[in-house]
Amino acid sequence: MRIDGYTTFLLVCVIFVGMPNERAVAQGAADTLPLTAATPRDDLIRLFQAENERGTSIFYTQTYGLRGRRVELHGSIVGMIRGVQADGCRLKIESVIDDRYSGSIGRKLIGQTQNRYIMSVEFKLTTKMAANLTTVNARPVRQLNGDTNAVCSGDRQCRLTWLKLVADAPVIQETEITNDLAGYDGDVKDFDGSVDQFLLPVSSADVGNGLIAKMRVFAQSCGQ
Repeated sequence: MRIDGYTTFLLVCVIFVGMPNERAVAQGAADTLPLTAATPRDDLIRLFQAENERGTSIFYTQTYGLRGRRVELHGSIVGMIRGVQADGCRLKIESVIDDRYSGSIGRKLIGQTQNRYIMSVEFKLTTKMAANLTTVNARPVRQLNGDTNAVCSGDRQCRLTWLKLVADAPVIQETEITNDLAGYDGDVKDFDGSVDQFLLPVSSADVGNGLIAKMRVFAQSCGQ
């Protein structure tokens, strides 16, 4: 068959169209690759960090006797998780309880006062510990103990929502710092030792249950 100039042009076009475009193939493959999934650690840290902006609170009044004097106080208690770190399977979590109040003790007026309680816990999260995680509603007993006749507004009955973790042994390192110690001015280390359980204030039961789910996945990913 005689190949003239026009036929040659057509053959070149067919060959060019039939050849694979390496740039196009590479780009198409990249487009179909799934985005890297967030790790269980990232998911857990992100949910803890969201609690830094929420917290939980109650408003109360107290009336009780103290060494022959009548104490009347009204105030608010705010609980919040304010920091978390993860190193391998080890977690370090810091929470704070702020108690702000005013009132009177006998004839002495008490101006606006703030007591702060900072708790830091560090522990290796195991699958068994994660399986035993629960959310509970309970009174902050250090601030509103039973003999202060505390009454709170709303339907919470002076109870905050807590994330509760329990271990089989005192393997949790806990440190507590407060400015609420008689005879001391400023922050004082009130406790530093090993415990077998702790409570973290959370903004709601739903958030607490979400943290529990993430902590269980995190523990499984660690193989603990």
